[in-house]
Amino acid sequence: MALKIMNEIVCDRLKASENFEFLEEGELREYLEEVSSHIGWIIIFFNSLENIVSFAIADLMTHDPYQDDRIQVFLAEMQYSQKCRTLINLYGQALECCSGVPLREELIENEKLLFECAKRRNGYAHADWIGSKENKLVSVKTKASKKGIFETYKKVDIETVKNDIDFIYKVRDKIENFHELFKEQLYK
Repeated sequence: MALKIMNEIVCDRLKASENFEFLEEGELREYLEEVSSHIGWIIIFFNSLENIVSFAIADLMTHDPYQDDRIQVFLAEMQYSQKCRTLINLYGQALECCSGVPLREELIENEKLLFECAKRRNGYAHADWIGSKENKLVSVKTKASKKGIFETYKKVDIETVKNDIDFIYKVRDKIENFHELFKEQLYK
């Protein structure tokens, strides 16, 4: 699965306010009604992906229901990125111990895909939707540095949202399939 980066514009906050016009109230409402239901699917599939990551961690750690409950105590306190790092490290550790399992390159790709899903989901979950600009530009991230305040804008139209839904859905399936393949290779 190829990693395709989102269309983004990063610019100084002041320049953004000078160059990008806000949508009028009627246009804004129409735009938000058009994209909002699709954004729900981003959240649904992302949460499902996170559940698969949690399941895979527990599955690699134990097969005892009593122990599974204990692992869930830790998983419940972990953020998505921590779970992904933990899962990748568990896979990596197992691959080091079992050198006959040829999945290292796929593991590296999966790590990138998992974090790209988080980036895409966060862009929707934390976007400034009410501050949407003309041409369907939405501020998805604000970053402050010594050089000023910069905003990352993403053009969000229905096609973009559907592509991101499809991307997260495919990564979700890929991680689930990888986990099954990994177990088959590990325990043969």
